[in-house]
Order: sequence, then C-alpha cells, then structure tokens
Amino acid sequence: MSVLLKDIYNKALVQRLSTNLSQHYPMFQQQEFIQAVLDELWERRELKERMRHITRCVHRFLPLPYTQQLDVLYNIAPGYTGLAGIIFPDFVEVYGLEYYEESVAALAAFTSYSSSEFAVRPFIQLHPAPMMEQMQRWATHENHLLRRLASEGCRPRLPWAIGLPDLRKDPSPVLPILEALKADSSELCTEKRSQ
Repeated sequence: MSVLLKDIYNKALVQRLSTNLSQHYPMFQQQEFIQAVLDELWERRELKERMRHITRCVHRFLPLPYTQQLDVLYNIAPGYTGLAGIIFPDFVEVYGLEYYEESVAALAAFTSYSSSEFAVRPFIQLHPAPMMEQMQRWATHENHLLRRLASEGCRPRLPWAIGLPDLRKDPSPVLPILEALKADSSELCTEKRSQ
C-alpha cells in the first residue's frame, strides 16, 4: 500500500505536536487540540489543506499575542523537518503579516528546519521594497538555507505557491539575487530553475 504525501501530517504528528505545545504552554488543551485537528473532514483534506488546518488549530489553542505564540513555536520547530515543519512558516504567513520585523526573523529561523519559500511570498507582495532588500541580504548569508530562501522565495512562479505577478512583469529586483548566487557553492542554491 502506497503512502500518500498528505500522510506526512498524520495522527502521530498531531499528537507529538500537541505534547510539544503543552510543554511550552502549560494551559494547552492537548486532547481538545487533537480532536479539533483530526475532525470529520481530516481524511478528505489534501496536503496543503491539512497544513493550513493544523496552523489554524495551533492559533486557536494557543491564545497568546502573536509574538508570544512565536516564542512557543521557536522552541518546538527544530523537532519538525522537511514538509512536516512547513506548518511553522505557514503560521507566520497566516498570522504574521502585520508584524513585519518579528515575522521576517521567524521565517529566517524556520527555514533552517523546513522551508519558508512559500510563506515569504505574501510578505514580498505586501512589502515589496524592504522584502527584496531582505532577500538580497539573505542571498549572501553564510547559511545556505537562507541563500536558498532568497532565490526560491522570490521566483515569480513557484510550484504549489502563490505567484508574484509584479516580479513577472519586472524581474529586475530578482537579478541581483541571482547574480549573487550564480556561482554559489551549495547545490541547493544553484540548481537549475525554470521561470
């Protein structure tokens, strides 16, 4: 029997996430959270729907100001890598657009465990000038995962992600980033990209 990609988000992950959240927020309602995530629609949800549903449930059961929610998530994000860990940047995308500085720092931190390349795109749309300056700084960062975020995050077209139509019309803000990365030592940053 083949395993579906959406099953990365499964009951075991939800239970582990619930336990981890309760370790850093003692009033966290573990069983209620698990029941809310694994609701009657869970089996029908696809990968990104499950991710977003978990994000919304974390927000609901972590009734703190956004920056305090981030403090909790910073503590547990290192335990979730790859696609499983994208729930953390997704949280920033959904709830952090009004908190530019805090959210950009969170996206940089969370990309080290999974990838913030999807979540960064609404920030580029909302704050194009400062975000493209930030992407240029990331393009020369010592961490190759931040360099990858710089290149992939501002691709005008990216599979599974919202498009960046302004950068499709005028890709000139992306050119300094690609120039900085064209001879990058990391394969993650220099792999061939189709736009």
